[in-house]
Amino acid sequence: MAITKQKGDIAEAYVAYLLKQEGFNVLVPWGEDGRYDLVSEKNGIFKRIQVKYITPKNGVIDISFRSSNNYNIIHYSRKDVDIIAAYSPQSNKVYFISLNNVGNKRCLKLRLSPTKNKQKKFVIMARKYESRFDLLEK
Repeated sequence: MAITKQKGDIAEAYVAYLLKQEGFNVLVPWGEDGRYDLVSEKNGIFKRIQVKYITPKNGVIDISFRSSNNYNIIHYSRKDVDIIAAYSPQSNKVYFISLNNVGNKRCLKLRLSPTKNKQKKFVIMARKYESRFDLLEK
């Protein structure tokens, strides 16, 4: 198992690779203190992207809209980040979530498969956010 920093680097590299495949220019901020990991550009539209490495548990992806270290917990806001890109190494899929669509939520739970009890109310399927490159072009 990779350590946290390595996981982040793997996720960022994979998201940058996918963005390049989709025709985006990818900019990488200098240093470790930025609120975002990558910037995408296509047709003059720039988006600040925070990349997350996620591990599904019990068929659910839990995407937190914050970062933390030993001292601070910092919640992402729309003034700092435009898109969360959540990379799942098990499936090699990336889920793009616009912070404009999450309101004041602190996290988003996405289901990879339907619930066993067939519940649909308040259940958000991960495929709704899978490979949503269109969010980066608006």
